[in-house]
Amino acid sequence: PTVDDLRSLIEAIGDRPLVCHRVTREIEPLRRACAIAGLSFHPRVISAARLGFLLLSLKRTHVALDLAGALAIETRGPDDCRGRARIVAEAWMRLLPRLRARGLTTPARVLDFQEQPPAPPDLSPYSFSEQELRDLPAAPGIYRFLDDRGRVIYVGKTKNLKSRVGSYFQPAARRTARVRAILKRLHSFEAQTVASDLEAELLEASLIAEHHPALNRQFEIHERPAPYGPRLNLIVLLPDAAPGLDGNQTCTVHLLRGGRYVGRLPCMTPGTLLGPGPDGRRHEVTAQLRRWYFGGGAATARTPAGHDSVDVDWELIASYVRRHRDRMNVLDVDECASLDDALTRLQVLADAAVSAPQPVIARGPAADRG
Repeated sequence: PTVDDLRSLIEAIGDRPLVCHRVTREIEPLRRACAIAGLSFHPRVISAARLGFLLLSLKRTHVALDLAGALAIETRGPDDCRGRARIVAEAWMRLLPRLRARGLTTPARVLDFQEQPPAPPDLSPYSFSEQELRDLPAAPGIYRFLDDRGRVIYVGKTKNLKSRVGSYFQPAARRTARVRAILKRLHSFEAQTVASDLEAELLEASLIAEHHPALNRQFEIHERPAPYGPRLNLIVLLPDAAPGLDGNQTCTVHLLRGGRYVGRLPCMTPGTLLGPGPDGRRHEVTAQLRRWYFGGGAATARTPAGHDSVDVDWELIASYVRRHRDRMNVLDVDECASLDDALTRLQVLADAAVSAPQPVIARGPAADRG
């Protein structure tokens, strides 16, 4: 707009309050343009998005179409500037009765109302406080929801524990059947930070396989296409964040077969993965590899969904391995000529994961295929 256009707009608005959906998206650009032109533009603004959050329990970041859906507004045409203006105009008319019912009968009262903080969540049915939710780190990790008998009812992963776990207790969250079912049975929670998206994905799958949470099975979370790519059988070794009881660094071995998570071997220390004696795990490791990769049939066969395997975000895992292949300890089972070959390479990787300064990849002559 030209300076004359902006000046005409300011004169037309005068001291009237404006109604928009989101201030930062629709009013701030005009404010910046006026500031550049040397014009003063500081209108009073009522945010339909903020009112939707406070009055309708919508998400803070909801879009105009969400507001239309909550108020049963028929939308026509694309969600462009004109479409959004039509939605906001109709939404304002439908919000007026709700505002009047709260005694908010003047623009000044509505402006004061939209600035108030939302009511704190009701945590009385649970064993934790709002402060414990605030103390969660804003870091990637996994979380477990437990019932009043300490049983795991749900396992999830996130890039931000503080935001994700806290979101379950916002009014907007109760709009989904999954969250309502979780909150009905929830008593306490546990959270654990991780070092990467890959570790979060594998640890979540491991905990689902270990605890078989009823709500993870009732509500399918990983609604994704079937696994893709030529490499579906991987063994990933990740160093543990904390050392073992003896002070030595340990690692966890994660098994993926046919694009699904099938198990893990925890707490491996240098030399013990396949070593002899009481600390050795050779029998256990051999049994797991034979079961999942060398028990007859091709190693590339897809593993059917069932009790012994867990769906994972294979696209995330495959992409992560491709990007970080030279900086992580991973064994592609399809490159191994036999069970003994896989065991030998796995021992090299296990020792490297807990002691070598740089990750090692146990590759053979077939490593460069595909």
